[in-house]
Formats: sequence, structure tokens, C-alpha cells
Amino acid sequence: MKDMKKSMFLIFCAYIWTKTLLGLTFSPFTTIRQVTRRPVLLPVIFSPFIGLIAFFIFGRIGSFLINIYGLKREAIALLLSTVLISIVLWQALLIYLLISFIMALWKR
Repeated sequence: MKDMKKSMFLIFCAYIWTKTLLGLTFSPFTTIRQVTRRPVLLPVIFSPFIGLIAFFIFGRIGSFLINIYGLKREAIALLLSTVLISIVLWQALLIYLLISFIMALWKR
């Protein structure tokens, strides 16, 4: 019975994390507003940063395991740099929205 409660809790946490992350992807303004009302969801805002760390770790592992030369290497570099810039800008947007909502709550 205790294991079932633990697994249900993990499934529920994964559901809430995924739902909030999808909300941050498609409607960041609305989701950040909801997160400021429920501070327990605050770590979800830093998911792009966690993804960025994983991106660098997997990139280092891939660079040791795979050797690519020529035009393919340039294409992969273009793809990875685009992903890097996108994640950094997305994280910056989320932090900006979070700070603006927190400042608006303090003014009330």
C-alpha cells in the first residue's frame, strides 16, 4: 500500500511538472502568473536551465564518442548553437516575467 502511494505521488508530480512545463512553452505569461500564486511550482521555471546543463553534459559525451568532419560538423554546430541560443533566451524570458510579476505583487 505504501509503495502504491509513493508511485502515485511520483506520477502526480511528473504530471504537474509536465503540465507546467508545457504551459511555460506555449503560454509563458499565463503560466508564470499561476506559478507566482503557487510558489511550490517555482522550480519548474528553471527547467530550461536544467535542460541547458544536460545539453552540455550530453554534448561533451557525444564529442568523445562521435567524430564528424566536414559539412556535417558545421551543420551540427549550427543546430547546437541555435538550440543553445533558444534555451538561453527562453530562460531569460521566464526570469523576466517572474521578476515583473513578483514586483507587481509587492506593489499591491
